[in-house]
Amino acid sequence: MKPRFKTFPDLYLVRALLAAVAAFALSTAQLTAGDAKSVPASVLSKLDNHLVLVVKQSRGEPPFDKPTTVQPDVYKFGGRVLVEIEGSISRELSDQIASLGGQLVIGWGTATTFRAWVPFAQLETLAGRTDIRFISAARPTVTRRIRTR
Repeated sequence: MKPRFKTFPDLYLVRALLAAVAAFALSTAQLTAGDAKSVPASVLSKLDNHLVLVVKQSRGEPPFDKPTTVQPDVYKFGGRVLVEIEGSISRELSDQIASLGGQLVIGWGTATTFRAWVPFAQLETLAGRTDIRFISAARPTVTRRIRTR
């Protein structure tokens, strides 16, 4: 007696779908790796070393491509990092920070220094602006008021 095997026409569809997903993943990985190499040194020099580590960690670049104990010393929350930006604040700059998914910290800053929450992936875009001199990792501050009677 000859064994009978069922063929599933959906199996071909599943294979095609998996091949498409794999091709998309490879093209995205190559695009991300290519972008990292094309970032000018002038942009990277505007970023604090801890922020460069955050960008590498979000992309899965070395040393974060394998298990490591190295961790950037920054304040992160919800895919964004708290940064201190040295540069001249303008309406155009605050609008760009908002359009990139960031948010200015209201009530903190001077005419040349301010704080903002910025998405990891947008740090290099922001550092590429000519009106920004330097971006460093900010530390949250706590202010206490002592009431005297």
